[in-house]
Amino acid sequence: MTTVRRHLDRLRETGDLISVTERVHWEGAVAEVASEATRHNCPVTLFENTSGTVRPVSGVYGGADQFASADQRPWQRIAQALDLGPECSYTELIEHLARWETSDIDDVTDEPAATVRGSGDIYSLGLPTTSDGTPLVSLGLLVVERDGVTTWAPIRGRAQRSQTLRLSVPESVVEWCTSPADVSVVLGVSVAPLIAALQGWTQGQTTPSVPNLAAGLADVSVTTAGSRTVPSDAEVRIDGRMNAVESSATEGTEPRAAWELTCETATVDVNVETVAVREDPIVPFTPLGEPLTDDIHLMCLVETAKLFRRVNNYWGVSPVEWIQLPVEGRLGFCIVSSEILYAGFEWQLANTLFSFSDLFDKVLVLDEQADPTNLARAIDDMWVKAHPANDWIFSEPNASSAAAPLYRSDDENGSRLYINATWDPRWNEEYIAPRVTFETAFSENVLESLIERWEELGLDDLLDERGVSTDHE
Repeated sequence: MTTVRRHLDRLRETGDLISVTERVHWEGAVAEVASEATRHNCPVTLFENTSGTVRPVSGVYGGADQFASADQRPWQRIAQALDLGPECSYTELIEHLARWETSDIDDVTDEPAATVRGSGDIYSLGLPTTSDGTPLVSLGLLVVERDGVTTWAPIRGRAQRSQTLRLSVPESVVEWCTSPADVSVVLGVSVAPLIAALQGWTQGQTTPSVPNLAAGLADVSVTTAGSRTVPSDAEVRIDGRMNAVESSATEGTEPRAAWELTCETATVDVNVETVAVREDPIVPFTPLGEPLTDDIHLMCLVETAKLFRRVNNYWGVSPVEWIQLPVEGRLGFCIVSSEILYAGFEWQLANTLFSFSDLFDKVLVLDEQADPTNLARAIDDMWVKAHPANDWIFSEPNASSAAAPLYRSDDENGSRLYINATWDPRWNEEYIAPRVTFETAFSENVLESLIERWEELGLDDLLDERGVSTDHE
């Protein structure tokens, strides 16, 4: 099992983690520094010296902007946290998430997840604060049990008072468990439970067996707290009593987590009874509302995996090579690479994607040879291969507004757009322009000369020293 600590150790070994040893106060300053780090593709940022109990860390499941970084990919940290290896490709990661398999949990430990502290004051934990100075709760889970079945659900919230948490949770969770209920809120868990919770309770579906979904993604170790099954690697566990409440008017203006765009939410209060922590606890958090944050990365992959599974089971064949919701588009843009089965298939594919998700209002269809790691090339294809008069297709302006794009948040109807950047399957090969690559742009004698000079100059060693991929071969 890849715990948060083990994941951070790997990131440190590969130079993708920096430790901030200067004193940074958890009230305001930590979140501001983390926001700047995510905007500028910085490594994972661990705050070692704050006045609180926990050590906050940001960017643990985030990643780089594809337009700015050539040697890092947005999904690399999540693949690494799932223990899929450094060479795991984007398509392999999506296929892994799309399996949607449940497994029995073999590793049930008697070891307590954390040690109960004397004080149940949430403020003393030193969680990073929101803009109004209240501690932020993100990248955590609500653990609740009903009739012997424990489920884990995504949360976003803040400390209402020193012993009350106000959380946003999927509405279906509250309906399933019937409030009030004894619950645990766990922070600092590994990525598999976080992804499984999104798969179980968002996207218009209900799958309470989230612990088993998590076990299908990676090795998961659990223990018990009361009658509930909790991840044993949790760095912080807050036990208490949950009650549903009416949401306040101010909560509509708070930054929301990306998962809240995919389902109806409810507001609950957790009256804290005990707080348990590990020694020197480390708590991942994300500065909500900023670009490239962890919650956007996680939700992009979960939504992509759902679409990938559904469209590849829709026609009785599997024409789609990959789907991507670029984090740069904050879920408003969907790119799909597919074999074009027949003329007009791209139109059917785009409409099928629109019917399966309301997170985006633009679909770009690419040929099956397109590279998922090259977003710039996909955008190039949109301009080069799609004629605005023929291949940019707007719907009538009566489509429901998508849930995620920032520019359409008034719930008014509007148009959707799909762009066909594929070659017409009826065309002969001789009419299709060859893709310009290193191999096709030069004659054979020039290529041989270039390769010889490359080896003479020792450029492979130079690129290795600088950590740059040598895909030229």
